[in-house]
Amino acid sequence: MNRKHMRGTYTVEFAFIGLLMFTLLFGVLEMGRLYFTVNALDEAVRRGTRLAAVCNISDPVVLQRAIFNAAGDAGTSQLIGNLSTTNLTLSYLDATGALVANPTDTSGANGFRAIRYVRLSLQNFVFNLFIPGFGVSITLPAFRATLPRESLGRHSDSGEITPC
Repeated sequence: MNRKHMRGTYTVEFAFIGLLMFTLLFGVLEMGRLYFTVNALDEAVRRGTRLAAVCNISDPVVLQRAIFNAAGDAGTSQLIGNLSTTNLTLSYLDATGALVANPTDTSGANGFRAIRYVRLSLQNFVFNLFIPGFGVSITLPAFRATLPRESLGRHSDSGEITPC
């Protein structure tokens, strides 16, 4: 064949193959980012539940540290862009798994003394894809962790509240 007639063929072939390869490359990168985000969210829930089991009930630092922030940083997570403490729900449960009505009440039997488990859940977290041309948002399933209570911020001998 004549070389003059084949001049644009390589450009067209690269356009088709390049589109396929770059879409595949971005897809692999996004799957890695999604896998990282899911693991980080799972760790945030586990970490928050552990902190809630050993820290004082009314300590706001628990949820801030759960999302990988410092104690004084009340903004979004430094590790996951749109994760904030509003995504987290902290619950205190009794021996049957029912929600304790007033966990800060230290005098009644339905308060602090009834707490046997601590549960932290994260729901409705939206993961946004960065693949060019695909503006897809994925709502991830709920993450939950439940642990038995430990000190809940109280020193066993004196009963004084210890900070986290």
